[in-house]
Amino acid sequence: MILREAFDYEFSRLDPTGDHIDPPSVAVYETVLAKGPDWGAHPLLADAWEMSADGLEWRVRLRPGLRFHSGAPCDARAIIAPLEHLRRSALPGRQLWYWDPVDTLEAPDPLTLVFRLHHPYARLPALLWGTHTAVYNEQLRAERPDEFGVAVADGTGPFRLSSWSPERIVAERWPEYPGAPAPFLDAGAGRVERIEWLSILDERERLAALEAGRVDCLHGPPLGEIDRLRDDPRFVVAEQPQASNMYLALDWRRTDLGFDDLRVRRALSLAIDRRALVEQALAGHGTPAWGPVPPGDEFYDPAIDAAGRHDPAEAKALVGGRRLAFECVIQDDPVFQRVAALVVAQLAAIGVTVEPRYVKPFAPFYEAVAAGPASSLSKWLWQDPIDALIGFSASHTRPFPNWQHASVPALDDAYREWLRAGPREELAAAASRVQHVFATELPYIPLLVPNDVWLHSVRVRGWRPFQANLYPFYHGVTVEDG
Repeated sequence: MILREAFDYEFSRLDPTGDHIDPPSVAVYETVLAKGPDWGAHPLLADAWEMSADGLEWRVRLRPGLRFHSGAPCDARAIIAPLEHLRRSALPGRQLWYWDPVDTLEAPDPLTLVFRLHHPYARLPALLWGTHTAVYNEQLRAERPDEFGVAVADGTGPFRLSSWSPERIVAERWPEYPGAPAPFLDAGAGRVERIEWLSILDERERLAALEAGRVDCLHGPPLGEIDRLRDDPRFVVAEQPQASNMYLALDWRRTDLGFDDLRVRRALSLAIDRRALVEQALAGHGTPAWGPVPPGDEFYDPAIDAAGRHDPAEAKALVGGRRLAFECVIQDDPVFQRVAALVVAQLAAIGVTVEPRYVKPFAPFYEAVAAGPASSLSKWLWQDPIDALIGFSASHTRPFPNWQHASVPALDDAYREWLRAGPREELAAAASRVQHVFATELPYIPLLVPNDVWLHSVRVRGWRPFQANLYPFYHGVTVEDG
């Protein structure tokens, strides 16, 4: 039994430390905890976790007998190795921002992880379910760094890598997989033994492959075809707001362009007709965004987008007759191209000239943005949005990944409040403050949230995208004869 899935980008190397995480990673690697459809933490490599009374220590108990595909033991020390590599090596001179609450990570015995914190941090489980904190064999990666994620990948997931190329990844079911304890990952019977992921960049070619039976599921069908596909009894459409935010970033160091001036940023924001972007670039399959958190997220504050305005006259007044012209680095894919063309035209209407420069995703785009262009049109994809926002807009994350070098003290204060919030109501209040300050100060200019659209044959069972996670899990997927 084989599952074939078509995806809309060329594949990055299958390495949790890489520039981008693609769907095959979810099949090959696992995280310490899993984020479930209820947005809560569920057991995966760990089966129990608890926070101390003072909130300054978390103890995580691992399942006994875990091993990597290679047969190497996956115990506490083996899990700490990739976590510490990620924490310490991604950024020069400092740890990754989403590790900031953590002081030390230790393994007092083979089945226990102990996190000691700088301050109480109720959302530590979010650190342990993120796709970039997937567990892999760090010793093997260190020994074979050029081959890891391409010729070899050593994880604990239900599938092990068979072959990799930018156009096609193949993974075979690992016969020694011990199962997953989270109920929503129940593997059941009759599971697929092999998965083939195919990169098909043209959206109509992806759909044609599904309709011809050459693939069983896909991400990103032509947006204008979705209503027709919903009525087609051969297929199932799964659509929800993506855990992302597409935005226009302006380099605050460009004082010659006034990008450090809130009036200029507000002018460009007012000039952009976000509803037109969604209707014309996404065929209505998305949400206009004035705030940075996508709708449907557990901490989304709808008041932010409800108050958003499009006012070209006020935008022109704020610019004050000033003629602005600047380059914008943009990811080179069809959706970004359509959005960019509209943004360029809308800003031209208030006398602002934008010169687009399209760069291939993902690593080449990140390199181009890091080089310091005046502006960029980008999108983050992250299953815990406020954690992403800290990285992309907090003062202390300049110059990476806060490429626009924004610095808003009130927003930094709001992030600190978020990181220290405890009960659910405190987290919601802190998240709301983040969104209000962000929409007011515009460290970058939010534009829209595209919908994630997945499509699969009715013969496919157990392949279920849900909004709390970026990609479907593959534990219990079956493909019926037909």
